[in-house]
Amino acid sequence: MAEIEETENVWWAAPRFLMSAVAVLLLIIVGIILFIWIGNDDNSEAAPPDQTQTATPTPSASLVSSDESVCGLDATGGTTLTSAPGDVEWEFIGGIAAPKSAEHGPGIVDEQTGVRSCYSHTPEGALMTVTGMLAASGDTELLLETTRALVLDGVGKQSTLEGLEQRLSTGGTSTVPIEVAGFRLLSYSADRATVEVVLAGDSGDGKVYQTTSANIVWQDGDWHFELKEDGSGGPVEGQISNLSGYIPWGPNSG
Repeated sequence: MAEIEETENVWWAAPRFLMSAVAVLLLIIVGIILFIWIGNDDNSEAAPPDQTQTATPTPSASLVSSDESVCGLDATGGTTLTSAPGDVEWEFIGGIAAPKSAEHGPGIVDEQTGVRSCYSHTPEGALMTVTGMLAASGDTELLLETTRALVLDGVGKQSTLEGLEQRLSTGGTSTVPIEVAGFRLLSYSADRATVEVVLAGDSGDGKVYQTTSANIVWQDGDWHFELKEDGSGGPVEGQISNLSGYIPWGPNSG
């Protein structure tokens, strides 16, 4: 299983993955805590959201664009995602496995920064975008560059960048085994999506799971993250006991 650099003050990489009492003790013993989004101190177990696709507010015209894929990906799809995307390979970036698909992206990998971008304008592309950002959190510098490239401007982005820059300057490191284990598409429209991804770690006494989510917006031919002013992301986060109600997906899902 991959290892992740512990990163503070970053909504997709803050070290606050709290489990049951037994699991927490085991994690403390080995010096690891899995990560979740910043900006929410509620660590209670998350209830899996309803299967029904939920409505989302229509974003303002200034935030979205109906442009075609910036790198020419021409994949098409509906508004739901009831099975894992096919034709996906997993490759490690910063110690965490990230998905890659010829059909859904990333269509661009910056040679200098390593930033992965240009995902298809489909539910699959939305899932790949969010999962790619989570994988980038295994490398603080890569996460910083990815944040600069893929997060919409605003107070939340600025505070996140400041936290990452501070983390880089201190050079502190701590590792924790983690991998993608499943997902659920909470909502999807032509301009906006909310994606929930499940992360898994080994407590030494079995798998422990954390679910987290992100809101993304289609703009300028690609998906971009939309953060609240406090740097928090999507509506769902917390501990779950198993993958019931989620679609298994990840480098070891078969």
